[in-house]
Amino acid sequence: MIKIRGVSKIFQGEKAVDSLSLTVPKGTIYGLLGSNGAGKTTLLKTLAGIYRPDEGSVTVGGEPVFEAPDVKRRIIFMPDSPYFFPQASVRSMAAFYRSIYPSWSEKRFEELGAAFKLDRKRKLSRFSKGMQRQAALWLALSCTPEVLIMDEPIDGLDPVMRRQIKNLLFQEVAERGLTVLISSHNLREIEDLCDHVGIMHGGRMLVEKELDDLKADTHKIQVAFRDQRHAGALAAKLQILHEEQRGSVSLYIVKGDRERIAQAFHVYEPYVFDLLPLTLEEIFIYEMGDAGYDAQPILL
Repeated sequence: MIKIRGVSKIFQGEKAVDSLSLTVPKGTIYGLLGSNGAGKTTLLKTLAGIYRPDEGSVTVGGEPVFEAPDVKRRIIFMPDSPYFFPQASVRSMAAFYRSIYPSWSEKRFEELGAAFKLDRKRKLSRFSKGMQRQAALWLALSCTPEVLIMDEPIDGLDPVMRRQIKNLLFQEVAERGLTVLISSHNLREIEDLCDHVGIMHGGRMLVEKELDDLKADTHKIQVAFRDQRHAGALAAKLQILHEEQRGSVSLYIVKGDRERIAQAFHVYEPYVFDLLPLTLEEIFIYEMGDAGYDAQPILL
């Protein structure tokens, strides 16, 4: 559905996005992660047709997006700070969206009104941040888009509304084949939502995989060796992202095949060997650390 090939976007001589490629299959929820300043928002705006790529191509359904009104009518972009016309209410913004998007569904608008329970006549400027995000999603889903692009969509929402929105997105994907691309720093929510994940840093894509495959490829290991010289021997055999010593127990974060990793450790017959699951947040931290973006100890 969404194909980005070799895209670069340059601002004042700096590459915000650098020769980046990714594919988002139709009917999936794709999580875009990355460090601050990684280029995520620039990429989303380029995908939405707001920016023209300086290099490469961006297509949705095989058609270029930039300066293509017919394609853009099938796409909704929700920025991190929702924008509404001054003095506008949900009702007046709905009238505007209805005039722009041929796919607008009045039936869906009424159904979602029961879920969000917002005052349609009240000025949106008087809503809280979380209520404005609810209104933006209400309007976006009422357009029944083919592609929904969301930048930090759950920021400012309470836990009940977060669950409500996740359920709505799952419903749209299952029933209509909606394709969703989400950028967020809330990795716990992304882990619950997404089928595919891409991790950006410095304008480039570090990792792009199905979430299950990403988890299956990175492992946390706790081990107590019979001889500490065995630890040094392992470094040459495995791709170790991180290691630390906790008393007599060593902690390793290792990339690779689970069985091959377990076999490499068992050769040394350790006293303790535990292979534990990693959260998406842990994978993100160790992948970014491997790319040179990690926390440095600072004494103040």
